[in-house]
Amino acid sequence: MMDDSQARERITQVLTVRRSELARFEDLRRWATGQAGTPQVPRGAEPEVRHLARISKRNVIGMVLDTFTQNLSVVGYRSAEATQDAEGWDLWQRARMDARQGEVHRPAVTYGLSYLVLRPLAAGGRVEWLPRSPRQLVALYEHDDVNPWPVCAMEVWTEVVGSTRYLRGALIDDELVYPVDLGPAADVDRTRTASLSRIAAAADVDTGAAFPHGAVYDAAPVCPVVRFVNGGDTDTGPLGEVEPLIQPQRALNEVSFDRHIVSRFGAFPQRVITGWSASASEVLKASAARVWAFGDPDVRAQALPAASTEPYNSVLEEITKHVAQVAQIAPTQLVGQMANLSAEALWAAEAAQQRKLDAKRRAFGESWELALHLAVETDHRAAAHGAEVVWQDTEARSFGSIVDGVVKLAQAGVPADLLIPMVPGMTQQQVTAVRQRLGTAPQTDQALEDLTRPLGALAGT
Repeated sequence: MMDDSQARERITQVLTVRRSELARFEDLRRWATGQAGTPQVPRGAEPEVRHLARISKRNVIGMVLDTFTQNLSVVGYRSAEATQDAEGWDLWQRARMDARQGEVHRPAVTYGLSYLVLRPLAAGGRVEWLPRSPRQLVALYEHDDVNPWPVCAMEVWTEVVGSTRYLRGALIDDELVYPVDLGPAADVDRTRTASLSRIAAAADVDTGAAFPHGAVYDAAPVCPVVRFVNGGDTDTGPLGEVEPLIQPQRALNEVSFDRHIVSRFGAFPQRVITGWSASASEVLKASAARVWAFGDPDVRAQALPAASTEPYNSVLEEITKHVAQVAQIAPTQLVGQMANLSAEALWAAEAAQQRKLDAKRRAFGESWELALHLAVETDHRAAAHGAEVVWQDTEARSFGSIVDGVVKLAQAGVPADLLIPMVPGMTQQQVTAVRQRLGTAPQTDQALEDLTRPLGALAGT
């Protein structure tokens, strides 16, 4: 158990990290949601020009994030030879993580990392699965690249009392959860790092109200915070998908703004009259007339050709394809051009995207396995070693060709019960239902015959 001085020292460290990273994460959030990137306009520009600058933003970063997060879905947890989900999958279902797992994946893809906290909401309460973004939680690691469990972590959230925003928090170590009151939010967010120790010293750490979380991993107490890392290396640290795309997104917005200017002010023939001055009503009347007549022989009228927006369209398409290359996703996800593509052509176009998704699934899968193992032991049950999470297959492949391959594997002697999950689109609940409906023991000739008969008929259609 930490005393007051140790708790305040930890709070100082946490606030220092939060102060240094919060501005960067806020900037990434604005780019991800399309709020940032408005093209600059000259000072004193007309309101119409400023309006065009605001509406010219084309947020492709959000589409990149959707492409990855929508293809990351855990659908099972078991070992390779098991026919049923391992111990702990019921805790996943009870926590509604089928729907809530995106709350972990999207911040990780956006900022480079996210967290999952498994702790009771109150003393003696049921353990909850609490997804947290790096804007909400800071974790301190003794050996960042070795130990998967932090030394301590602190959640921070805002609570409004009257008209004042206050920062509340919870400091978590490997044994206890300490409620923390940091005071007014403005005092923390606008203070220099050198003054954070003063704020930490003034923070109200209620050590008397601390309660145990009971989290254990391999029978050892740990800080119940699991980190999910999107990518990066030891030099740059965790790296999300937003940061590498900021400059291409800025260029895309600038070209889009130029096209809006041309389409609004230059995409029609420009009429020029020299040697004639008139009131606004006379100019309007002349503009609506089919035939213009002027008594002054020095007046000359001419028309300039309309400007074309086609060069801007080509540049926009080129930049959008460049964004797809940098993000390693299929260009059709951003450009939207698709015509009579076969399943094999779609698979080839998404090859780089699937390789990147596989890397994310490996990284996130290790973290989910840590979380499930931790949840089982914290629930006072024996955790299954060797179990792995199962990801939903979203690769663009021909259903008939996959089923044909499954049938051939079954005919070659591969156990039938291991082939059922390979059928595209089957959830874990459907796999279990099919196995129960067969009503035969795995790896028997009867099970093989029962499985290959419908699959063979389906593959031949």
